[in-house]
Amino acid sequence: MNLTEMRARVREDLQDTDSQNYRWTDDEVDGAIERVVAEYSLRAPIEQQDDIATTDGDTELDISSLSGLLEIVSVEFPIDRSPKYLQRTEYWAGHLYMEDKGNGQDACVRWLKRHTLDAGSTTIPAEHEEIIVLGVTGYLAMSASAYTVDRASIAGRHATINYKAWGKERLDRYDKKLKAIARTNRIIRRRFYTED
Repeated sequence: MNLTEMRARVREDLQDTDSQNYRWTDDEVDGAIERVVAEYSLRAPIEQQDDIATTDGDTELDISSLSGLLEIVSVEFPIDRSPKYLQRTEYWAGHLYMEDKGNGQDACVRWLKRHTLDAGSTTIPAEHEEIIVLGVTGYLAMSASAYTVDRASIAGRHATINYKAWGKERLDRYDKKLKAIARTNRIIRRRFYTED
């Protein structure tokens, strides 16, 4: 599912499909989608592994190619040892340093990456798309309930209450599903160091 398809799916749930009279602009819907994808990414990030060349005599690794980086999980260097030799690392202001100096060989960097949902494609698994819809519609309904306070509408004072209750119910379901994903996706971290 791409961004256009997700936007249409969200509008279906919101019953906001009249393109001549949208309640939410595309920018508002896209902003809510971006927010939910960011939250989802923190609970179910993409697990990546890349070999990055070390610099002889230097402890810093060039991680500029790691687009969408959320967190460094581990750095294995050198990578030909058994058991694996994981470096103690420091990540600060976009720079990654390992304890040992490099020798020009590759280090294996394991890291967590943000999901994307754009005009071309998405990295979100199809089975989790409904979670994104729940979060987006919940946030948009809550924003509509805040917007309708002290405003005249055809639905009268019930419009605010209805949006708020529906939005809260959607966000509660969204939060439960995110927590369930986080439990099944939890990384158990262990660091192994060999004595030289």
